[in-house]
Amino acid sequence: MGNDAVLCQVCQGVLPASGRESYTATRARLIVTNGYCEGGCVERVAARQQPQVHQQPVEVVRQAPVAVPQSPGVRVLTS
Repeated sequence: MGNDAVLCQVCQGVLPASGRESYTATRARLIVTNGYCEGGCVERVAARQQPQVHQQPVEVVRQAPVAVPQSPGVRVLTS
């Protein structure tokens, strides 16, 4: 069993075992020295390598309120 088959190519952590026969002294040593691979390494690396889209700040233009003329036939009732 080579180390390449046991180690994650991204983080160098130990990958999950495929069965009972995979638990060897070499695997145990690698777990102690390297720890386990938490998974998702390839996705995290791909997300970091995607070009970052820099958004330009949006300028908010405020306008003065505009008076809307009321129709003389409309009455507002208040209590």
